Amino acid sequence: MKILIIDDHQLFIEGMQLILKRLDEDALILGVNTAEEAISIIESGKDFDLILVDLSMPGMDGLSILQRAHARKACVPLVVVSSELDVRIIKSALDLGALGFIPKSHSSKQMIAAVEAVLGGDIYIPKAIAQQILQLDGRRKFNDVNDQDKLKYGDFTKRQLEVLQLLCKGYSNKQIASTLYLSECTIKAHVSALFVVLHVRNRTECVQRAINLGLSNSNVPFQQ
Repeated sequence: MKILIIDDHQLFIEGMQLILKRLDEDALILGVNTAEEAISIIESGKDFDLILVDLSMPGMDGLSILQRAHARKACVPLVVVSSELDVRIIKSALDLGALGFIPKSHSSKQMIAAVEAVLGGDIYIPKAIAQQILQLDGRRKFNDVNDQDKLKYGDFTKRQLEVLQLLCKGYSNKQIASTLYLSECTIKAHVSALFVVLHVRNRTECVQRAINLGLSNSNVPFQQ
């Protein structure tokens, strides 16, 4: 496993390296202190299983990295780890393709759980922050029964339903990509969209919501 940590505080990088080694003692964990250096490494073609980035750094910040990757349509497995509290900035990072937001206030145990969730294919966002983002969008809170009951086949694209049904079969992103002849990056984008539409935060909740709505059956009609 290869992980890149981008943060202007070296002490934080060293602390995260120790924490992440608990996940995999053989993991290669690199740390850089500037966005410019990080972009250079990322664009050199080196492949990472996960990239953790702080939003607030001198010069180019974490959003700049996401903006650059987004503009180049690059599939970057990037998660924000920050003390940022402005939900609008956090939402901007997620809109640009971040696979989650982990507060620096998390304990080491919470950090590990969050990283494991992302590596497992989930989009990690603490529930309180996720609810604020949905409210910012004018949506209801997660697990709103009324919203759940209103969802129907027409609220999803054909591809989203295909991805959803394979999720319900327990397929990983890699297996879904292989089955549908799409890239893992594309599948991650569809999964992220499903989380938003279904108002869920992880694959388990996504599958349960699909079952409750009767969307897990492969014979459901697709929207053309």
